[in-house]
Amino acid sequence: MAGGVMTYRDRREARADRLRGWAGTREARAEAVFKAGEPFTSDIAFNTQPGHIPFRAKLIAREDRAYESIVKAASMRSRADGIEGQLANAIYEDDPDAVEQLRARIARLETERDAAKAVNAAYRKEHKAELKAMTLYQRDQALPYPGYHFQNLSGNLSRQRARLARLERATCEGAPDETSTDDDMFGPADAVPAGTPEFEQALAASVAHLPRD
Repeated sequence: MAGGVMTYRDRREARADRLRGWAGTREARAEAVFKAGEPFTSDIAFNTQPGHIPFRAKLIAREDRAYESIVKAASMRSRADGIEGQLANAIYEDDPDAVEQLRARIARLETERDAAKAVNAAYRKEHKAELKAMTLYQRDQALPYPGYHFQNLSGNLSRQRARLARLERATCEGAPDETSTDDDMFGPADAVPAGTPEFEQALAASVAHLPRD
């Protein structure tokens, strides 16, 4: 926490800590209930005596509530785990190193995209005859990385670059209003049903710029 101001990440971390604290309190109270009831729950005569015994009914109800509290505590710990999992992968715009994190993420995505293109190129070279006998759609689906993989990467890169441009403008007064965009590699093909002639025409237009043998 810089300068006493909590960032969004700080608030989420505090939320996870509170959930774990509440879960611990519930678990401790439930354990105390079970411990207090041990002399009775381990007494066979007490538990098998026929008829309604008010104290036994109260003990059962108390332990039922303790079990419910343990289930609630498990849910709280699960929610805390979920928050911490999100924090591990998320970049929040008020993170002190948000710009550096975004640049690193963009570099990873670009590396992933280039590696996928290289794998597809090698596959096309090795399976040229089989691919030539297929339709355009079949060829796309036969590749290790089909078109939708690049579409998703392209969209993600566009979002990350736009976030980076916005943050860089916010941290640099007088910076030009520039936005970095990425053309969707397979956008047209996504707008029509797969397997139709229209789809193949759109797909052909979309993949025409990709490297080929």
